[in-house]
Amino acid sequence: MKKKILLFGITLSILAFTSCSQDSSSTTAEATVTSSDVASTQKMDNAIDDISFIADNQYEVSEGSTTGKITENYHSLLPSCAIVSDLGSTISVRVLTITFGTETSACIFRGHSLKGQIILTRTIGTTFPKIMTVTYHNFYINDNKLEGVSTWKREMLGSGTTLHPKTTFTMTDMKLTTSTGIYIRNGDRIREMTAGFLTRLSPTDDVYSTYGTFTTTHPNGTIFTSLIESATPLVHKTACSLIPVPMPFPVSGIVKLSKNSHFATIDYGTGDCDNLAMLSIDGGTATQITLGN
Repeated sequence: MKKKILLFGITLSILAFTSCSQDSSSTTAEATVTSSDVASTQKMDNAIDDISFIADNQYEVSEGSTTGKITENYHSLLPSCAIVSDLGSTISVRVLTITFGTETSACIFRGHSLKGQIILTRTIGTTFPKIMTVTYHNFYINDNKLEGVSTWKREMLGSGTTLHPKTTFTMTDMKLTTSTGIYIRNGDRIREMTAGFLTRLSPTDDVYSTYGTFTTTHPNGTIFTSLIESATPLVHKTACSLIPVPMPFPVSGIVKLSKNSHFATIDYGTGDCDNLAMLSIDGGTATQITLGN
């Protein structure tokens, strides 16, 4: 099914078309969504997914279950080059600062290069939902600087053997500065744990479904809307991030990336740990793409 590989790193021309109005005045119509647009948006997706993943995991390590943290009940997925410091916490508020790497050396997390600090601030207690703010200090992912303040909200769904968390990551004017310009993200990304919550010491069976609607403003001012429906969520398997060559990409699910009347559909497959997806532009024939950093 997957036959043609499109490398995200190459420069692709933007396809455009012209049309004439009935009064004979000629205007240039909007450009279609291109593979370059998809690749640029993916940089922001990678950063947001890593941050929400870290926030989920470090909440569990520092507090954990519906009744509070039980010692050694949760497994930290942070690499040894990431240092967690409890700074400024009080009896009711916990403040965790996570430092990745040093000034001269980055820290590798899920195959991505991280450097700088993430600060997690939340109330302590057993009442849900839990709210946490996430801020950044000189924080870089793959040499792209991430700035802003985002909000993380955790709810618990089900009971007994069906108990599992649902977190909503709200992005308000989050900014990613890259070599090609500044990208700004707004919207909600909902992450629901669909498997593995009852075996928290072993992350290899953890599975998450992600859905939501959000926008990305590109450096030229063009606004792209990403729609991930709850019926076809992006599915992430933690095990894919733990293999020798990490594949922290969705293993299935569909994203619709739209710009005005044009759109691209990205289908992430049927469950394999890989860096491949199928891309269709404006409903055309799907071609294979390679997901990158």
